[in-house]
Amino acid sequence: MDQTNLLTAVRQYSRQQHEPAWLLALREKAVAVYARLPLPKFEKINYADWPLEDFTRPTEQVSAEPSADLGAGQQFYSVGDTTIQLSLPTEAIEQGVILSDLRSAIQTHGDLVQRYLMQKALQLGDDKLTALNTALMTNGFFLYVPANVVLKAPIEITQYVDSRQAQNFFNHSLVIAAENSRVQVIQRLKTLGAGAAIAHLLVEVIAEADATVDFAGIDALSANTTAYLNRRGVLGPDARLNWELAEMNAGRVVADFDTELKGRGSEAQVKTIAIATGQQTQGIDTRVTNYGQKTTANIIQRGIILDAAALIFNGIGHIVKGAHGAKADQENRLLMLSSKARGDADPILLIDENDVEAGHAASVGRVDEQQMTYLLSRGIPKPVAERLVIRGFLAGVITELRSQRLRTELNSLIERRLTDEH
Repeated sequence: MDQTNLLTAVRQYSRQQHEPAWLLALREKAVAVYARLPLPKFEKINYADWPLEDFTRPTEQVSAEPSADLGAGQQFYSVGDTTIQLSLPTEAIEQGVILSDLRSAIQTHGDLVQRYLMQKALQLGDDKLTALNTALMTNGFFLYVPANVVLKAPIEITQYVDSRQAQNFFNHSLVIAAENSRVQVIQRLKTLGAGAAIAHLLVEVIAEADATVDFAGIDALSANTTAYLNRRGVLGPDARLNWELAEMNAGRVVADFDTELKGRGSEAQVKTIAIATGQQTQGIDTRVTNYGQKTTANIIQRGIILDAAALIFNGIGHIVKGAHGAKADQENRLLMLSSKARGDADPILLIDENDVEAGHAASVGRVDEQQMTYLLSRGIPKPVAERLVIRGFLAGVITELRSQRLRTELNSLIERRLTDEH
C-alpha cells in the first residue's frame, strides 16, 4: 500500500470509528513522516527483509470468540482487536482508577489520552515502525492511576495476537501514574492460532513525580509470529520505574526498551531475561538515559541461546550533560548451549558529564563442560542437565523478581519453552 492509499485507508478507518479530529490529525502526521524515517537500528541484527511493514487495509473490528480458560483472573483480556474481559476491583474504581481499552478511552477520556498519547514517552519522529504503529493502531489498553492512589493488587493484562484470521495487530497502550501513586502491571503477550502473524506492540509508561510503577512483561509469542516490541518509560522527579521483562518468544523479534529519567532523583531498573531456540533471531535493545540530576539507572540482562538461534543484547546507558550525580550501571550476560548458536552482548556507556558513577560488565560464553560432566556422571540425562544449568544461570534475576507468583509462573514458562523445542 503506497502512502496515498495508506492515508486514504487511515482516514476511512478514523471516520468509521468516529474518532476526534486531534487523533485523525496525529494519524495523518504519522503517515506523512513514515516514508522518510529510518527503521529502528538494532546492532548486528539485519531484519530489513522481515515483513514488519506488511499490513492490510485497516478495517472495522474483527470479532473473536473467547476461550473459557484464556482470561481467568485478568483485569484486561483481549484477542486481536477484541476486548473480551475488562474489570477493576470496586476499591480501585472508587479511587478514580481508569482501566479501558484504548478505543473506548479515546471516546470517554479523550482529554487524558490526547495529553499523553505520543506526547511524553514516544514521539512521531522516533523511527519508521513507531510512525507506522501510530498511523494504524487499532486498540490496546489504557490505565490511569490518580494522584496519591496506591494499588496493592496488580493490574493483570493478557493480550493475544490472533493469527486465526488475516488482520493487523498494531497495538498501542498507555500507563499513566499520577503524582505519588503506585501501581503494578503484569502484561502477558501471546499468540492464538497457527497462521503467520505480524505484531506491533507499543507501550508508553508515564510516571509523574514520586510515582512508582512496577511493570512486568511476559512475552511468549509463537514461532509463527514476527514482532516489533517497543516499551517506553518517562519519569518525573523522584519517580521509580521497575521493568521486569521476560522474552520467551519463539519467533523473530526485535524489541526496544527505552527509559528516560527526566526528573531529579528518578530511578529505573530494567531486568530482562531471554531464551532463543531453533532458527529464531531476537534482538533486544535496552536504553536508559539520565537527564535529571541524582538519577539512577540499572540494566541487568541474561540470555540463553540453543540450537542455531541468535540473540543480541544491546545495553545503552547514557548520562547527558548536566545530569550531575547520576549513576548508570549495566550487566549483560549470554550463555550458549550450542556450537551453532550466535550471541552478542554489547554494553555501551555514553557519558557527557564528569560528576557521575558508571560501570558495565558483559560476557558471552558456553556452558561449563566440567559442570555438565558432573551432572551427566550422576546419571542425569543431558536435556535435564542443560535445563538445570539454565535455571542456575537465570536464577540470579528470577529470584529478585518482586512477586512470588510471578517467579513461579516464569519458571514454568521457561520449562515449557525449553521442552517444547527439544
